[in-house]
Amino acid sequence: MYRWVDNQGNIYYSDTVPPQQSKLERKVLNEHGRVIDTINAAKTQEQFALEKRLELLRQEQEQIIAKQKSNDKVLLSTFRNIDDLRLTLDGKLNSVKAHKRMQEGALESLNDNLARARSKAAEEERKGLRVSPTILKEIADIEGEINSIYRQLAKIEEQYQEIQKKFDKDIERFIFLTQGNRSETQTLINETAETEAANHLGLFNCIDQKTCTQAWEIARQFVLLHSTTAINFNTETLIMSGDPMIGSDLSLSVSKSKRSDDKTSIFLDIRCHNSTMGNELCRSQGVNTIRQSFMPYIRGKLLQ
Repeated sequence: MYRWVDNQGNIYYSDTVPPQQSKLERKVLNEHGRVIDTINAAKTQEQFALEKRLELLRQEQEQIIAKQKSNDKVLLSTFRNIDDLRLTLDGKLNSVKAHKRMQEGALESLNDNLARARSKAAEEERKGLRVSPTILKEIADIEGEINSIYRQLAKIEEQYQEIQKKFDKDIERFIFLTQGNRSETQTLINETAETEAANHLGLFNCIDQKTCTQAWEIARQFVLLHSTTAINFNTETLIMSGDPMIGSDLSLSVSKSKRSDDKTSIFLDIRCHNSTMGNELCRSQGVNTIRQSFMPYIRGKLLQ
């Protein structure tokens, strides 16, 4: 006896498989109704393309996890406590402040020079003379240097804010990682590294089979909610909407994939039309927001 699911999600049981459905994945059941074998579905070109994208996503996931773990280890090995972090922060900020004071001093000197040059030009005009090219060039050069320093000051302020923001995150992270014992810290590093990757890429990590079954149905709802093309492939391991036909189309797919720890992840893939408008859409903040909302959406629905 065979059991299979067609592209619309309909379930069939039979001892023969119709030719038009012979390319679908099917389970082989024994006389007790237990699955004893699985015959994989014939893959379409869309699926092959999706598998390539998912492999790239998995590689990126591993890179994000490795980077987050590395950052955490550096943070814990470099600083003994919060005071160490704050001292380092003060040192970096003081260095930026010193650079800012130096630029402000140069700006003050240039403004004095500019005032003198303009005074010379005004004096010549009062005498009824044409301002000499030398003085005009001097004024233009000083104004150019002043504008350059203003740009430098803007960059310095941006650098100051970035340093402050980074250390605020590092301090928050340090407190989070050191709130338990050593074994708990390593668990936190592993868990939060996976969460970081999930947020960035758009995926949901199942904790058990029951949760994964519920999450899969919620993922299907997510595809229906955000895809502008209809679902044309719906099985137990892959839900795929049709190809994007115009520049504004979004085609979403979700697939189940085994992780290295033998647990299951649900990956989200978003496709856009192969055009300038479509490429811009896929790079947009709107699509990035959809991707980052995938895991929170599933978690929120699971709690209801």
